[in-house]
Amino acid sequence: QNTATAMQLALFEKKLLEPQSRSRHKLIGQLFAPYWLVEFNDQLYIIDQHAAHEKVLYEKTMNSLKTREYTCQQIHPPIILTLGSREALMLEKNMQIFTDIGFEIEPFGGEEYAVRAVPDNLFSIAKKELLMEMLDDLADGLSTGMTPELIDEKVASMSCKAAVKGNNRLSAQEVDELIAELLTLDNPYHCPHGRPTIIAMTKHDLEKKFKRIV
Repeated sequence: QNTATAMQLALFEKKLLEPQSRSRHKLIGQLFAPYWLVEFNDQLYIIDQHAAHEKVLYEKTMNSLKTREYTCQQIHPPIILTLGSREALMLEKNMQIFTDIGFEIEPFGGEEYAVRAVPDNLFSIAKKELLMEMLDDLADGLSTGMTPELIDEKVASMSCKAAVKGNNRLSAQEVDELIAELLTLDNPYHCPHGRPTIIAMTKHDLEKKFKRIV
């Protein structure tokens, strides 16, 4: 696997990801719904739109968590969560953490809490079930001594659920914008879960497969 990864990374040495290279990218089109083909110099790049979007969302969220620079979005009506004692205790003890990253959560009586705002990049997944899943995960982690850094990673991982699905059709302009955002990342080659976002094949490889060269 390490050898395969090294070979793939070697194909990016011509600086596909440098912003000044974008004018020479040729977006060919969509393949099997989730993949986009990009020609650059003598290489073909295949980009998984779902993995690429996950990576962009994750890195955006992690950056906002580290810098504490965020925007929040109000939810009308608020989402009412009914918490167990463990989740409620975790939330009360760590409410400032949630406030710092853009949540507005307040007691709503009894075991219920009202979520009135969420970080902007989590708005599209602001669903009761997903918020409960996140709180359950955090409660599990905090009970075993989860660090603030791991809390950030848990919340950032939630943002991946907002990624466009592989079978959704994006316009060429939307994909171009997604690729542009991907190119700005320090490591754009893998999604947060370790799957490749981009794979590459050289013109030489294709010509060998078609037996145009030996």
